[in-house]
Amino acid sequence: MAYIGKYPANVGQRPSEDTYTSTAAQTVFTLTADVTYESDIIVSINGVVQTNAAFALSGTGSRTLTFVSGMTVGDVVRVLHHGYKPAGVHETVAGGITTAKLADDAVTEPKIADNAVTQDKIHSAVVLGGPSIGTIPNMVRTNAKTITAAITFAGTENGITAGPVTFSGSGSVTVTTGSTWHLLV
Repeated sequence: MAYIGKYPANVGQRPSEDTYTSTAAQTVFTLTADVTYESDIIVSINGVVQTNAAFALSGTGSRTLTFVSGMTVGDVVRVLHHGYKPAGVHETVAGGITTAKLADDAVTEPKIADNAVTQDKIHSAVVLGGPSIGTIPNMVRTNAKTITAAITFAGTENGITAGPVTFSGSGSVTVTTGSTWHLLV
């Protein structure tokens, strides 16, 4: 077949078809291929194409086709999987992904590539502990020598600081009951 413009890309899928001959009042049929969207299939009964309102898809891979009304004995149900699965291309503009667009717990550890989060990618306002140094991982942990902000232990954690330390500006440490802070000098 001739085309004007770019030849359609081969999406690697071929059309397939499921054909069933119904029993009395049968409403449920199991398809042989996964269905992503209802528009990926064309459903007909005795040659009459059905609207999406006539059936529902459910189950693993949406392979369970359930009709609203039962068939009569001998009705022929044909489901054409047309094989065209367009690839989605989404472009995100700067600032296009907001907190509101991320579902709760959408970013999980398995979804973050190893070494993808580095100190350079963490906002400068985020205060991290001092760097670890030494050839064995975390051999020596460092901390600053001056406490410049108010630090309050909530009663659910403990802390340790290597000293000597000094306090500057609004620097203070409040240790709530249940917590322990050790200052090693």
